[in-house]
Amino acid sequence: MVTYLLTNSNIDIISDEIGAFLDKCKVDRKDAMRIKLAAEETLIQFQERFGETKEIRLDCRKRLGRPRIEISIVGERFNPFETTNTSNTELEGSAVLHGILTNMGIAPNWEYKNGVNLIAFTPKRKPPSQVAQLGISIVVAVVCGFLCMLLPDGVRLAISEELITPVFGSFMGLLSAISGPLIFLSVAWGIYSIGDTATLGTIGKRMISRILKMSFVLTVLGVAPMLFFFNLSLDGATSFKFSELLKIVLGMIPSNFFAPFVNGNPLQIIFIASTVGLAMLILGSKTTIAATMIEQSNYIVQLMMETISKFVPIFIFGSIFNMIISGSFSALMKAYKVLPLMLLGQVVVMLFYLLWVSVSKKVSPQVIMKKTFQSFIIALTTASSSAVFSSNMETCERRLGVDKRIVNFGVPLGQIIFMLGCSTMFMASALCMAEIYAVNIAPMWILTALIISVILAIAAPPIPGGALTCYTMLFVQLNIPAEAIPIIIALNVIMEFFATPCNIFTLQMELVELAGDLNMLDYNKLRKEMK
Repeated sequence: MVTYLLTNSNIDIISDEIGAFLDKCKVDRKDAMRIKLAAEETLIQFQERFGETKEIRLDCRKRLGRPRIEISIVGERFNPFETTNTSNTELEGSAVLHGILTNMGIAPNWEYKNGVNLIAFTPKRKPPSQVAQLGISIVVAVVCGFLCMLLPDGVRLAISEELITPVFGSFMGLLSAISGPLIFLSVAWGIYSIGDTATLGTIGKRMISRILKMSFVLTVLGVAPMLFFFNLSLDGATSFKFSELLKIVLGMIPSNFFAPFVNGNPLQIIFIASTVGLAMLILGSKTTIAATMIEQSNYIVQLMMETISKFVPIFIFGSIFNMIISGSFSALMKAYKVLPLMLLGQVVVMLFYLLWVSVSKKVSPQVIMKKTFQSFIIALTTASSSAVFSSNMETCERRLGVDKRIVNFGVPLGQIIFMLGCSTMFMASALCMAEIYAVNIAPMWILTALIISVILAIAAPPIPGGALTCYTMLFVQLNIPAEAIPIIIALNVIMEFFATPCNIFTLQMELVELAGDLNMLDYNKLRKEMK
């Protein structure tokens, strides 16, 4: 622990110390840069509030193997991320940004205890390559599985039914148990993190309504060409009634608070979470304790999910190994259609957005592609929305001409809830797994799958393993057997590398359209050729 005066030179020194510590802990370079910038902003706000003669304490250390950075200052209660502390517009924007970034796991925590303001950063180490882990798991599973085929049938059956199947069932039970609370807390806290009803009523309301509408419309557009590759059932097509659609909508309203979590109904869970989040947002300071409880519960459940996701390679190994020794490995081979169909849907969606913006804003498609190329490549090579965050902000504001107020609010919020790549990925997965397991693909089934896929893409927790909860809930609602989950999880890591750039590109185009509608778009900057 080191003490400094809050002078400008010392702020630079503290920033360098934090950077050196993060580098020593092997924190991802982009996350380290964001943490340094957030720490500098915090120190500057403390300096403006308490003066340059005030002492600040910096403590960089590891706790339980996780790096932790603490900045503390003695004085009156002051939360630099709380909008009620000042009327400054930029600070209000940073407070909203802080709340939304909390859902992405890269925002600091503030607390006031015993007369001390404490800001804590808990960065994560750079995770090992998911692709490498998945590849090793699959190769080892295939080798071990075919070696075990040399064993007597009775031994192989005993291994499958008495060892692997019970473990698989326990893992799925744990995943199902945590999926409901995880999505509830993520959605409720995400809505509350918008900041205030004023922000929600101006930019937020317009943006959220557009995102909800465009998510469904463009998912339908992306899924339409996929349907030509499946044998669709016409059962129920001639007897379709409005009451059936109304039943789906009314089915989102639960009979009691706990039933959705017990039954694993994602639509009802999201309905409750949205209601709770909006209520807390409207009541504001009256729900401080409840908001704190949801925020901290969100941290706890996310940490649990991240811990569970570390065992996914083992889960994949066991699942594929069990498929081989039980004679059901052919199901995995039949899933070859998932990736090309998902890519087909995403290309259709991105091409539509590119042409739409090009025509409506009178800008060349080549210009748009050049300006978005950098963030697209980062997303494609990392499959991480966090890694592309800073590049996305820069692209939207400096290259595409979107007003800073929309960028500060829209990019972090949009990267969480506007995920067309994920919704098309969920639909492609559902269609392929339904075909493999002989589930009837009828009109009402497709409509139900569309609604659930779009809502889960919006509500998907932006953390490692978040997609696991979505597949579990999606397949349960569509009557797809649980045996399909390990197959799609094995493919999910690869699919996310293509879903992420689709998410980022379509968000950029949507923000351009939103800015144009609100007269907050710099057309000269948008149309300007890149050198």
